Amino acid sequence: MKLENSVKRSFWTGLMDVLVIFFIAALVVVMILLPFIFNKYGGLYGSLTISSVWAIVFLYFTAVPFMTLLTMTKKIVNNIKRKNPFCRSTITALNTISICAFTDFILYAIGTAIIFKNLLSLTLAIAAFMVGLTSLILAQLVNEAIKIKQENDLTI
Repeated sequence: MKLENSVKRSFWTGLMDVLVIFFIAALVVVMILLPFIFNKYGGLYGSLTISSVWAIVFLYFTAVPFMTLLTMTKKIVNNIKRKNPFCRSTITALNTISICAFTDFILYAIGTAIIFKNLLSLTLAIAAFMVGLTSLILAQLVNEAIKIKQENDLTI
C-alpha cells in the first residue's frame, strides 16, 4: 500500500513538473512569436492599428508576472519532489505567486477598461484574482503547518 501511494505521488509530482516546464516553454515561444501572430491577425482583419500595438505591449507586460508565477510554481514542485513541501521557501514562493497574480489582475482590469473591452479579458482578470487569493490562503496554511511541525518536533 505504501509503495502504491509512493508511485502515485511520484507520478503526480512528475506530471506537475513536466506541465510547469511545458508552460514555461510555451510562454517563451508565444512571447517570441507574438509580433508575428499580430501581423498575421492584422493581415486577415486589416492593418495593425495603434490599439494593436498597445495590445502587444500590454501582453508583454502581463507575461512578466506570469513567467515569475510559473517559476515559483516550479520551485514549489521541486520542494515537493524533495519531500519538503512545508518549508519557508514554499511560503515565499506562494506569496510571490499571489503578488504576481494580483499584478496580473490589476493589469487585466485596466486592460479590460482601456484596451480590450471584452469578456475574455475580464474573465482573465477574475481568474488572476482567484489565483492570488488562493495562493495567499495556501501560504498561511503552509505557515501554520510549519509551526505545528516545529511544535511536534520539540515535543517528546
